[in-house]
Amino acid sequence: MYDKSDDEASKEYSFIINILKILSAIFLCLMMCVTFSDVIGRYFFNSPISGATEIISFLLGLTIFSAFPLVTRDRGHITVSLFERFFQNRIRYMQRLFVLLVTIVIVIFVAWLMFDQALTMLADGTLTEYLDLPEAPIVFIFGGLASVAAIIFIRIIWQYISRGGDPDEENVR
Repeated sequence: MYDKSDDEASKEYSFIINILKILSAIFLCLMMCVTFSDVIGRYFFNSPISGATEIISFLLGLTIFSAFPLVTRDRGHITVSLFERFFQNRIRYMQRLFVLLVTIVIVIFVAWLMFDQALTMLADGTLTEYLDLPEAPIVFIFGGLASVAAIIFIRIIWQYISRGGDPDEENVR
């Protein structure tokens, strides 16, 4: 049965995914530009960018955490399938469901740790060493992006359960 609300939710979901793709590309490009400019400035003009290491480390974190929901959506996390050929039908379904559930717990834990760390940094007034920028806002963004990955993962688990497995396999239930 077709449900119009599912189509609207899918459009909103696609919009969020597209925003994350754009953000990842922007952060990666900025990281590349800052690194390139810093190297050129350092070796050719004897004048590196002040605080380039801090800027690059923030951009690296932003790149990783903005791509994290995208990797989660595509289920592109690193996996080891040593024993997968031994699992068939219902056992394979249960094994994959178990892995998905353990993974969502870990993703939620990472998001919680990020928010906890950000709150601690905010309370302590933690600043970067060179540029004296507050670190808490960036770590809050990390936590938010990890939360988006958790929400996407919940959707993946829901689809896995409702479809009776992955769509590319035969029905394993």
